[in-house]
Amino acid sequence: MTQTELLEFLRRDPEKGISAVISAFSALSQKTILRLAGAVVTKEDLEELVGDVFYQVYKDRDVLDPEKGSLATYVITLSRRRAVDALRKRGDPAKTPLPLDEGLLSDAGQSPEDRVLGEEQRRRLVAAIASLGPPDSTIVYRRYYLGETYAQIGKRLGLTKNAANKRGVKALKKLRQIMEGGD
Repeated sequence: MTQTELLEFLRRDPEKGISAVISAFSALSQKTILRLAGAVVTKEDLEELVGDVFYQVYKDRDVLDPEKGSLATYVITLSRRRAVDALRKRGDPAKTPLPLDEGLLSDAGQSPEDRVLGEEQRRRLVAAIASLGPPDSTIVYRRYYLGETYAQIGKRLGLTKNAANKRGVKALKKLRQIMEGGD
């Protein structure tokens, strides 16, 4: 069954449809959450987060538009959001480093060819971000992956908004130099 057919089935028969969607995408949701927040979620937390993801899919079944994105992409997006929420709830983020691996930077919507071609660049980018060291790597990660504002980042790291912004700008310049091979 294609993703569009799954969505149509979910709309026609919500109870059976959500079961089919869960069967098709539960592993994807779990893997996404574990990749991001595996260090901070228990098995029970994981089950609850995945349940939240599919409850949201169920609620949004009538407004989901396959023309704007696939059902898999929506499940991944919801799973990432739930994982980020779990990371935020865990306590002081400055004391525990966030997980940073190449999987965080992958694009689930890419073709297999694009994924293969981009794998080496993603590895280089992850290594370059990690080489910035704290707090710069944390600022880049939180700004460009988690989408936090500089004010939020500054508050979490004990910096002013301006200090976080300046460090972020400098970190991006350094990151560009590293990626272009000009350490």
